[in-house]
Amino acid sequence: MTIDLGEKKAVIGRSLHDLEKHREKGTAYIGKVVMSSGENPVLGRKILMDLAKPHVVLICGKRGGGKSYTMAVLLEEFARQPLHIKKRISVIAIDTVGIFWTLKIPNKEQKAELFNWDLTPDKTDVRVLVPKGKLPFYKEKKIPVDGAFTLKVSELESEEWLALFNLTWKEPEGVLLSRIISSVKEKLGTLFDIPKIISAVQSDKDADKKTKDAVVGRLKVAKSWGLFEKEGTKIKDLAEPGKITIIDVSAYRQAIGMEGTREIIVALIGKRLFEERMLYRKEEEMKLIEGEKKESDMPIVWMLIDEAHMFMPKDRSSIALKVLLEWVRVGRQPGLSLVLATQRPDKLHPDSISQCDLFISHRMTSQPDIEAVSALRPSYMHQNFDKYYQEMPKSKGFALILDDNTENLWMVKIRPRFSWDGGVTASAFTD
Repeated sequence: MTIDLGEKKAVIGRSLHDLEKHREKGTAYIGKVVMSSGENPVLGRKILMDLAKPHVVLICGKRGGGKSYTMAVLLEEFARQPLHIKKRISVIAIDTVGIFWTLKIPNKEQKAELFNWDLTPDKTDVRVLVPKGKLPFYKEKKIPVDGAFTLKVSELESEEWLALFNLTWKEPEGVLLSRIISSVKEKLGTLFDIPKIISAVQSDKDADKKTKDAVVGRLKVAKSWGLFEKEGTKIKDLAEPGKITIIDVSAYRQAIGMEGTREIIVALIGKRLFEERMLYRKEEEMKLIEGEKKESDMPIVWMLIDEAHMFMPKDRSSIALKVLLEWVRVGRQPGLSLVLATQRPDKLHPDSISQCDLFISHRMTSQPDIEAVSALRPSYMHQNFDKYYQEMPKSKGFALILDDNTENLWMVKIRPRFSWDGGVTASAFTD
């Protein structure tokens, strides 16, 4: 069931009650409904997506199908919300490929396509942060970034240090590192750095020299990454009201010895955001009880994660998995939203699929991936997913959208981006 908004618009992700109350306020313009078959179908009403309340959004599609493009469209829409809504939302995007900095540059390549949609090229106001140790590279290449981020050393628990170095509790290095972390925390509290941990390892009287040297070597490598500091970036600086923050973790992609680094970044940021929002949500509820506006110093948070199967795998352990499953299962109450994009839904933890309330799928051809999302098939779908994929135009940008809030299914053409698309496939051609 839908409510007529006039001007041929429909809102996904919003309850009927909120549709009647708020109409299209606080929504993102993401595309238009496909009204006919063929490779150049007739397009109908605009599709708007709710941004004002928490959601779990799953974006799927095969490689090059438009997942990152759709994420960028959402980021553009967050940036263009009216101030009274924008200041109540903070957006954090985990960029695993290093492509979202191009949001800062107008999309002159698709000027004609934008014109056909009554849109114009425009840059998007985003803040791009990179690991501190990688900042010189970005500046040297003149890539427009806004600053660095670091993690606070004392916020890593023993379990996270072990995951970072791919160690277990049973290995001598794991036993030593766990003992040292507990000891340093007890003696120094919340302000210490990696050199302090190294010093404590070297002073340990129980471990043998070989084990101590192995742990010190790992810690020195971690220090060289320029990611861990005594102070670290404060979570309130990441989750600023009205800000869209791109955290570029692509520098740690497939680097030897650094496999767990991105998971640690997502785990720590996710954990701290969850803890902070749980506290501030109580403050907001007290204000509502006392007849005041339901506001606090910390906005509701949307976290967008590209290549989500790397952080929420179904067939291996991940230090980020437990944290993100908390967002999926109970994030609605404190005001935490997740947008998960993946080309491998068959590798994604099943809870992240079954708990999503908005499903946006570009073309998929792999049967295991189609079967993985088939668990979403609600009663209002009239045929199987593979049938819809067969009917979908083969050109880039088309998507199937399932909305559990309004129980609607749409075939949609995603709108063109205002900003430059940094996710276009590389080519040997120079023009």
